[in-house]
Amino acid sequence: MKEQISKLYSEYGKYINKFRAFPLVLDGLKIVERRLLYSLFERAKDKHVKSAEVVGWCIGQYHPHGDQSAYGSLTALVNGGLAGGQGNWGIDVGIVPCEAAAMRYTEVRSSKLVLDMCFEFIKYVKKEALELHEEPLFLPTKLPMCLINKNYCQGIGFGSRTIIPSYSIPDLVKRLQWLLGYRKTEPVIRPLTDCIYLSNDKIFKELLTTGKAKVDYRGVSESEYSSKSVIVTAIPPSKSFVAILKRLEKDIQINKTIGFIDESTNKTRVRFTALKRSMTLETLVKKINFNLTGSITFECNMCDLDGNVVLMSIDDMLLMSYRNYEQIVKTVLESGIQKLQEQIDELMLIAKIKVVLPKWLKSNPDDSDIVMNGIHTDTQIPIETIKELFDKYTLSRILKIKTDAVDFLKQKAEIAANLANLAPYVWDEKFKQYLS
Repeated sequence: MKEQISKLYSEYGKYINKFRAFPLVLDGLKIVERRLLYSLFERAKDKHVKSAEVVGWCIGQYHPHGDQSAYGSLTALVNGGLAGGQGNWGIDVGIVPCEAAAMRYTEVRSSKLVLDMCFEFIKYVKKEALELHEEPLFLPTKLPMCLINKNYCQGIGFGSRTIIPSYSIPDLVKRLQWLLGYRKTEPVIRPLTDCIYLSNDKIFKELLTTGKAKVDYRGVSESEYSSKSVIVTAIPPSKSFVAILKRLEKDIQINKTIGFIDESTNKTRVRFTALKRSMTLETLVKKINFNLTGSITFECNMCDLDGNVVLMSIDDMLLMSYRNYEQIVKTVLESGIQKLQEQIDELMLIAKIKVVLPKWLKSNPDDSDIVMNGIHTDTQIPIETIKELFDKYTLSRILKIKTDAVDFLKQKAEIAANLANLAPYVWDEKFKQYLS
């Protein structure tokens, strides 16, 4: 019984890690995020639709879990820049963040960035019915999506947690360029933040190469001498204004030497003012800035396809996503060559048929079986192939088709050349554009 319970508990933990807590190593998306982006691709690729429709489609087709948690994830995608939204999607500024309106009041659609980054080759990805209907096992992304979300990716799973930073796309592509050997100097890129970094490049390189590092921040404030105030415009991601106000509780509530007002609209702007002469501006600045320092320990845990949690460096994420995308492009090119060859072969068959077709039509205009058998006798083309062509084209169309395959041969040669030089082709055609 003990062994059985331990086994079941382990399986449950893997389920939680894979289906709830951690992003996948291949695309950097949690499963609910992937399902929502795929639902947007299916239902809202070209126009805004009600968020309730997308959430309903997602939980009905792929994600049999709560609608409110799915809508919370959709809200995070919109605010993180991975989906386009209309309406009140909330805003995380100031002392008390504003929550999003109910899903029946907001509208959402796929973002152009995500369509370009994730869905260009979606039909080449294997699908499986993981919980309900068939869905892609991953999205064929150019970059790990958790790294380009404006918000840090966070999750708590079975026995571990994850906090993954986000970066600008040009910075990530520069780093990838160096990892692939297309750039000589190593760019030590830094996560996105509104704050000031107190850590040096050694820490940021540690994060890039190991996936784990403690980064120190300082919030942003400015002094206003005329009103004896300190205006805070950014706080470290590990801090909250509620915690800051609690630490200043004695000055605010008891001594009443400091007052505050939230002036935030689209951006954070909280004003702290000295209310008594005993509280000088210098003392106020010191008290406020003391509470604006903080740190966050990034730990980039992700899930593989089997549900195992693995620590991934930023570099490994970039390379794994790139190699996976490169293989998808290879499949696409091979498929293109195969389709072109099929068209070339078909034109060659039609060219043979056109030579003898008028003769058999003239002698047996009303009997297609005799015509097909006669063509088979003259050309040695299998009768099944002739029937397929007759089903696909009318006789008059066959006689009019131009059977010159020069253009198809040229296209095939170009694709074959790209396939033979796959790595530079993928870089030049799919990634170089993001450097500017």
